[in-house]
Amino acid sequence: MTTPESHSTVEQLEQDALVGGYAAAGAVRGVEVAAIVLIGLLVCPPLAILVTVVVLPLLVIGLALGLVVAVLTVPYVLVQHLRGHHGGHAAVLAHRLRVAGRAVVDLAPHRIDAAARKAHLHS
Repeated sequence: MTTPESHSTVEQLEQDALVGGYAAAGAVRGVEVAAIVLIGLLVCPPLAILVTVVVLPLLVIGLALGLVVAVLTVPYVLVQHLRGHHGGHAAVLAHRLRVAGRAVVDLAPHRIDAAARKAHLHS
């Protein structure tokens, strides 16, 4: 006959065996991962590790700083470029803006209507 104490002892042993099984499976998995990492480190040359750990982050930082500098300096360079030639690029830009403004004004409905009537009268 089993007493309540012996039944709880058996349950406790089963519980301990289950926990031990989980711990053993975790240990085996840890050994597998460690073996894969060790093989990877042996196969991968140390220079590649150095490039990944040191050079790659420096390259990313350099690209980010270069982008920030480019974004901040482009307006200054454009203004200096346009103002640098006395009447050179700025005059061409002003002329093109005037021509574009006239073209936009010519697209007004009353102007289009007047041009169409004028063309109709001459034909």
